[in-house]
Amino acid sequence: MRYLISCVAMVALILGAGSARAQTAPAKSKDALADDAPAGKRVFTSAGCVACHGAQGQGTSLAPQISPPPLELPALIAYVRQPTGKMPPIPASTASDRDLANIYAFLQSVAPAAAPSESLKGNADSGKRLFTAYGCYECHGRQGAGAAIAPRIGPPPISFAALLRYVRAPTGQMPPYTAKVASDQDFADIYAYLKTFPLPAPASSIPLLNQ
Repeated sequence: MRYLISCVAMVALILGAGSARAQTAPAKSKDALADDAPAGKRVFTSAGCVACHGAQGQGTSLAPQISPPPLELPALIAYVRQPTGKMPPIPASTASDRDLANIYAFLQSVAPAAAPSESLKGNADSGKRLFTAYGCYECHGRQGAGAAIAPRIGPPPISFAALLRYVRAPTGQMPPYTAKVASDQDFADIYAYLKTFPLPAPASSIPLLNQ
């Protein structure tokens, strides 16, 4: 009888230890996946990102500044997999999602100090008037919903700092808006106006409903 009790106790001890290991395993796995900026720097170079965006994501004549990242990580991953414009898609075989998370950490680590313009507070009512006065609606629609010649910008898919950089030195067919034409405060107001619009409803999985 003592032997049986001893065996039962031993089995319980083994099962308990196994359960404890199972509970602690995810925590170790999570720690192992922590973002690694140095690794991100290496992938940023090996994947060829530096050729267009510069060694620190500062931007070049070929591509815009991406340091600090203008998108949240999930949106950035989705974009590099299926980009628009001249950027080629980056498959997971070239840079995995973990690689992109590390690149994201690298770009955050080398981001320049925030400029005063990035902390401007916008006025949506003023932004609505300026959106019309500057003719933004002619390409982007009255509520920034987009059109055949320009993408949706309401609500803004990028940060204000990224939007400001883009309108000063845009790519494609959009003309540049210098500070002599529109001030940083003007764009802060326009940004605030565009933020008043809700996100578009997701497309239906039923093709006929998307027609």
